[in-house]
Amino acid sequence: MRKFNLINSLFVLAVLWSAIVISGCKKEPVVTPVKTVSAIAVEPADSANFIKGYLGDEPIKFEGNALSYNSYVDPDSAHQGGTGHDYDSYYMSGSKWVTLSGTGLTSYATNASVEIRSLAVRVFVTPIAATSITYYNLLGQATYAFADGDNSNAGAYVSIHDKNGVLWTSTGDQDGSTLTITSRGANMNTYTVVSGTISCKMYDHTGNVKQLTGAKFTAALGI
Repeated sequence: MRKFNLINSLFVLAVLWSAIVISGCKKEPVVTPVKTVSAIAVEPADSANFIKGYLGDEPIKFEGNALSYNSYVDPDSAHQGGTGHDYDSYYMSGSKWVTLSGTGLTSYATNASVEIRSLAVRVFVTPIAATSITYYNLLGQATYAFADGDNSNAGAYVSIHDKNGVLWTSTGDQDGSTLTITSRGANMNTYTVVSGTISCKMYDHTGNVKQLTGAKFTAALGI
């Protein structure tokens, strides 16, 4: 009987020892830290037609409704005569961002515009007939000076209304200013899609000046 009790005691001790060993070898649970992801501000995508940048310290952006246009402009009939350029007349191709105020496109307010102008080439007193190619060729990938002063009928022209409705235009000194067309799409017969950058001075009607910086645009310009 004692022998049996001894065997039982040894068996119990063995079980207890095994439990102690197993307990000592048990691994602590691994806790995976939760990663914190910071929110990243994503700038809204631009529409198919937009102009954006900074007018002084004010961010500006117009997009959506844009009207393409082209025109032959003849301010007066005092042609220079002979052949060559007529320094009064010019071709223009442009686009304007508008706010519609009616049911159609006949009633709108212009928020901003971009256009390129080129002196008209004349044969005697008649301008060479303008075609879509005439206007399309105005819009090649290049850097353009601004139409200003004695050269007001050739070069780039930009207008922008600020948040207070004040009109600012590029009419004024533009020494060092540029408008660069970075891409031009296919000739669509009535328009072509143009993208570019602008850095220039903008003037209000009283002569105040603000710098237009970081400006980019994509628009359908009339041809």
